[in-house]
Amino acid sequence: MVRRSAQRCVAICLSIVEIASSSASIWRPARGKLRYRLTPQPAGLRFVHSHVVAGTDLHRGAYTGQHAPVYVEPAHDPGRYDQEVFLTTHEWEPFFTGEEMEEEEERAEQEEDKEKREPAANGWEVGYRLFSINGRALGHGEPVRVRQGERVLFHILNASATENVKLALPGHRFLVVALDGNLVPTLKHVDVLRLGAAERIDAIVEMNHPGVWIFGTPRDDDRKNGMGVVVEYAGAGGDPQWVSPPRKSKWDYTIFGSSQPAQKTDQVIPMTFRKINGGKGGFNRWTINGKSYEDQSAPTKLQKGLRYRLALDNRTDDPHPLHLHRNVFELTNVDGRPTAGVKKDVVVIRGFGRVDIDFTADQPGLSLFHCHHQLHMDYGFMQLFDVV
Repeated sequence: MVRRSAQRCVAICLSIVEIASSSASIWRPARGKLRYRLTPQPAGLRFVHSHVVAGTDLHRGAYTGQHAPVYVEPAHDPGRYDQEVFLTTHEWEPFFTGEEMEEEEERAEQEEDKEKREPAANGWEVGYRLFSINGRALGHGEPVRVRQGERVLFHILNASATENVKLALPGHRFLVVALDGNLVPTLKHVDVLRLGAAERIDAIVEMNHPGVWIFGTPRDDDRKNGMGVVVEYAGAGGDPQWVSPPRKSKWDYTIFGSSQPAQKTDQVIPMTFRKINGGKGGFNRWTINGKSYEDQSAPTKLQKGLRYRLALDNRTDDPHPLHLHRNVFELTNVDGRPTAGVKKDVVVIRGFGRVDIDFTADQPGLSLFHCHHQLHMDYGFMQLFDVV
């Protein structure tokens, strides 16, 4: 984990990485070295990771361990917590599979939307044999040690190549204070955290339920294969316990928003996402406004200083963690629910969902918009913007 203070010029040695909301991707040749200087801003939890196109090679790109959280400390932090804990989720030993890896709840949702689905079968997906938090499978490594009455600030990063994850801590609730490193207008308690690939959450937990607990995913198979970490109260003993969270738990970005109206935009850009099932080699291909990335003739031009709204329309049954490089955007509508004030750089759009995001084009040059699901990105789900 790399940690730096805001407004201080630093040098970080990187391989092939992107620093969310700070810079475009940079390239280091094989066995080469690169020293990259930046002034870290804005404050908050960011993400360094490989951006190699992996394609059919599951030992490249985001499938590897080339990732790390970066925390840019705020200049003024009230420190209303007793300790900070950084947690990064990841999966290992990937393999290609069909649809059998989907959750039962996703199967039910797809059955409801059967008439909307594409007629052909889906192509290859990616499954995993092992799971980890901070590089360790559940039951290995040191537990998170806490004391009763403490307020613990968890900084959580989903560094997966393809997986959206859920996390819960039995007997405890999460007070969400920031999303993707940006403070939310409305602090809310939730039972379950949901993070799309590359999303980050900062949440405070009041330690008021003594014991030895498993902080992990509600997906039993994934938890048994490593997706969890032990939280141990001082003086507590026995085996770590898991209790499933309430089934009614629902994740909704808009509960963290403001009731204030969103800022007026200068232009709306419609972006429709579709899937071409089982293309070359059995891999699905992805399009934005009818074109895969390699078929787009030129970047979409944006005028510097104008405020744009990307009207995102998902015409597929897959959820997509959507990322815009070098920018922080504001959520203004999620599946018909207006909102304001929630600032992010990754947003998960559900299957057949719609999301509006607004941003000011104040970063001159090229910025990449893409799905952060490695397989989707590699097979066409990207678009370039050029701010001039």
